[in-house]
Amino acid sequence: MPIIKDCLIVAAGKGTRLKGFGDLKPLVNLCGKPLIEHAMLSASKAGVENFVVVTGYKAGILGKFLQALRKKYRWKITIVNNPDFELENGLSVLAAEAFLAEDFFLSMCDHVVEPGIYTALNQADLPRGSVGLGIDIRLANPDVDINDVTKVNVTGGVIREIGKDLTSYNAYDCGIFRANHNLLAAIKKNRDLTGDCSISGGMKMLAKDNLALGINIGNCRWIDVDCPQMHHMAHKWQRSLITSKVKNIARVQTQNIVAVGHRGTKKFAPENTLAAHEVAFALGARAIEFDVRCTKDGHFVLIHDGYVSRTTNGRGRVKDMTLAQIKTLDAGVHKGPEFAGEEIPTLREALRNVKGRFAVDIDFKGGPKNSAELLANVFEEEGFGAGPLITVFARWHHFKMLQSLCPQYALRPHYISHRWTNKLVRNFPLEIMGLRRRSFNFKRAKNIRKNNLHLFCNTMGFFDNERGFSDSIKADALFIQTDHLDKLIPYLEKHDLLETGVMGRDYQPIILDEDVPATTISG
Repeated sequence: MPIIKDCLIVAAGKGTRLKGFGDLKPLVNLCGKPLIEHAMLSASKAGVENFVVVTGYKAGILGKFLQALRKKYRWKITIVNNPDFELENGLSVLAAEAFLAEDFFLSMCDHVVEPGIYTALNQADLPRGSVGLGIDIRLANPDVDINDVTKVNVTGGVIREIGKDLTSYNAYDCGIFRANHNLLAAIKKNRDLTGDCSISGGMKMLAKDNLALGINIGNCRWIDVDCPQMHHMAHKWQRSLITSKVKNIARVQTQNIVAVGHRGTKKFAPENTLAAHEVAFALGARAIEFDVRCTKDGHFVLIHDGYVSRTTNGRGRVKDMTLAQIKTLDAGVHKGPEFAGEEIPTLREALRNVKGRFAVDIDFKGGPKNSAELLANVFEEEGFGAGPLITVFARWHHFKMLQSLCPQYALRPHYISHRWTNKLVRNFPLEIMGLRRRSFNFKRAKNIRKNNLHLFCNTMGFFDNERGFSDSIKADALFIQTDHLDKLIPYLEKHDLLETGVMGRDYQPIILDEDVPATTISG
């Protein structure tokens, strides 16, 4: 039988049970990769080449990430939007009807599975017109959330009953289907008869004609990552695979490198917005740069320019506007209609959004004379006062204003000269220093490291590419900041150097899934 090369991924819902791990379920991190990337990789390893992904909630953000996956893996990805994403999941299947091959796999974006499940489905001898569902007959499987899993009653390979509320069952639905257009017809028919437009409803309709078949997945492992407990189990599983994989790989340096998204990722989303932070996280960044300015009424907000005209639909200077005025601006529409309505976030809003997922790289653009005290208050009140790494990028003209943050918060100036570096080290408890690409050379990098300072390399500009990444690695950088996360992340992964944890105050990673917040302030 020919290998099925098409897969439909349903990724439209909100996923409220995983809200604490991120605002967009398909992009929830699992060991350095979003859930949807795990789902697509498993299908790809089983021979799938073409994906149809149905988006819904925050479709613009997910769509930009999927565009990056196209380039990264050279997959063919068709993106379909389901505006009724809050209703039954069968509507997402129907939304993709015009883009589906005659035979295709169907998977949920939050199901992390071994590729062998796809292989088992592909090898099954199914009667023409029938739909196969991967089933797990291991009723004591510890990876299953018994209160949420869809149960199945199977007799002789034919599904008789399916649903979450079954009291008598002999298998679990593992969430992977080998389907055809009969499934869509069954979903429509069940909707018309009962009002239920779920995928399970369609399978119930097929079961009446003996066209819903259960395919035993054997010992293949799978987890429906639909709640914090299941996320924890999936994390342990995937972490064990990563540890085993890299055990015997020769390393070029002893510590992994933190990828820093410049203004989030302005390449794929409106800069300095929560949308940009979500896409950056999904791409693999574990630190984010915030450009921070102060409003007329004393609120810190995220915006690079002194004027709002370049990045919003408004006009005027940030320091002459109140927070209420700033909040009326649309910071997303210039990037595309899918981002219309995106706000300029306050520093507090941004910190709450990234807490436990990112180090935060704040480029302080200016504020009142007591900004050091005000910033410290914000960090502490938002739960960033202890444990996580907090460094403050201090330009020479802001250094005096911000030095009162020491020693609790470590200042991070940019390199100016050997003499200036040596003087700073003698007079201040520095731990980290930045080096811009336009002033980069190995002698300067060596001087920074010679003074026992961690190196933060900015590659933005002409060398924001593999040349710049390679030079930063050779210079022993701990952080690399880029506008091209879609290039930096694969490069670091290729060399087994990508840090997937959040950097702690001791410059050692904190495992993301342990829900420990971390922040960096720099530029």
